[in-house]
Amino acid sequence: MQKTSSAESMTDLVGHFRGMAENPVSRRILKFMTKYCETDQASRAEVALDVLSGGRKGVCLQCKLVSLIISPFVSAGAKAFGADDSELEQALSDSRFRKAIASVLKGLAQFGLCKPFVSGAPFQVVWNITKACNMHCRHCYEEAGVKENDELTPEEVHRGIDVLARAGVTILAFSGGEPTMHPHILDFARHAHARGMYVAIATNGWQLADPSRVLELKKAGVEFYQISIDGLNPTTHDQFRGVGGSWDRAVQAVHNCTEQELFVEISMTVTRHNVDEVPRMIDFARELKANWLMLYNFIPTGRGVNIIHDDLSPEERYRLLAYAYKETLKKGTQILSTAPQYATVAQILSSGKEECMIPTHFGNPVYGNPSIKRLAEFVGGCGAGRLYLSIEPNGDIYPCVFFPHAEEARVGNLLHSDFEDMWRNSELLRKLRDKDELEDNCGRCSYRFTCGGCRARAYSYLGNPLGPDPGCINNLAVWEGLKAKEPTTELTWPRPVEVKAL
Repeated sequence: MQKTSSAESMTDLVGHFRGMAENPVSRRILKFMTKYCETDQASRAEVALDVLSGGRKGVCLQCKLVSLIISPFVSAGAKAFGADDSELEQALSDSRFRKAIASVLKGLAQFGLCKPFVSGAPFQVVWNITKACNMHCRHCYEEAGVKENDELTPEEVHRGIDVLARAGVTILAFSGGEPTMHPHILDFARHAHARGMYVAIATNGWQLADPSRVLELKKAGVEFYQISIDGLNPTTHDQFRGVGGSWDRAVQAVHNCTEQELFVEISMTVTRHNVDEVPRMIDFARELKANWLMLYNFIPTGRGVNIIHDDLSPEERYRLLAYAYKETLKKGTQILSTAPQYATVAQILSSGKEECMIPTHFGNPVYGNPSIKRLAEFVGGCGAGRLYLSIEPNGDIYPCVFFPHAEEARVGNLLHSDFEDMWRNSELLRKLRDKDELEDNCGRCSYRFTCGGCRARAYSYLGNPLGPDPGCINNLAVWEGLKAKEPTTELTWPRPVEVKAL
């Protein structure tokens, strides 16, 4: 018998999912499978996957039934990605993997096999746990500095974590402000970890320069560490962060985390002030043995409106992403970007080549078989309100941390709204998910399912979350129009050199 290729398996898998999503009976079965089980305290799909891993015993009859139904689909998925039985069993032993698979099935039940895909619960929630911060960053979307009076109490945060876990959130990232300044951050991390979520933290690294602080967070269950370094030149970073010595402590924090074999992402918010340092930063990230270097797409919101003149032009952004694409094909540190145009650039540069990369929010998988590019239309592009949400210190929910905090952009409150109903039925989230509703070039673009433009940038620049992203080279006329309206304000920073290296 001829061995089935991974491409054929992938085609079969997509076909299976499409069949389930389009068949009313299958959709009802999926909804049954992904319903929360009060007896086993997780979604039935999660419990069933745990049973298949050889973990749970003695589950309720309904969850046992779901394990029998779900088994062939899990096997088909493993086959499509070239995993054998032992690799599958190992993956299923991870509660986060089970949550992610259950969320995919729940998404099929609730939204169908749409392009791009909408998960049954946010894969990731970024929780700005406090506005307290020990720095004064020029680009801060939160305008952080001092704790606010309406921030949730520790008891309310624990209740909120329970809401997210029950809904099926896979990743919970604590941010701020500076999350390590919250006196109860270790308790929050422990609770989220105990509820089966993958716990991450986004930090300026100041406190993590102390190795004992890293050990405390590690023991509390924090597995992913995003540490901000905004330039290879310490002066660049310290000026950007507003605190002398912050570069040295951030670099030490990276060292401390890698020594503990923790997953480390170095984050760099790229503007015209530091873009010329990107090539050397990539080399530096590899020297530090960071897993990822995330090139953050600058969004002019919060304090960022004061440095709007330092935003990259569409041409500069394209060159940056093209350079990042070529660099991430090398071994070692992966180069990611929050700019959704990264997927467009990758598809253009990999056209006709055997090896291709699909930039996503959770990594840059490189495949030798171009047919797997089919996945890009399901998982790529802006994930605001589709794959992730953000939560403010007072519990207010927005599609993304970079969305301006206007009332019309708020989609609910963690403790005062029905979280799952909001995820299913919010009108703003529905519009953000439907890329055919995007306006002007973004709505007509052939890459709208894999890119779709940054919705936060469209909102910040144009006051319209469905408008064209001025950061894309296809919207150059929009960018030029905005530039023509800008006042000629002198910047307090020196202008960078021309970006010829990119």
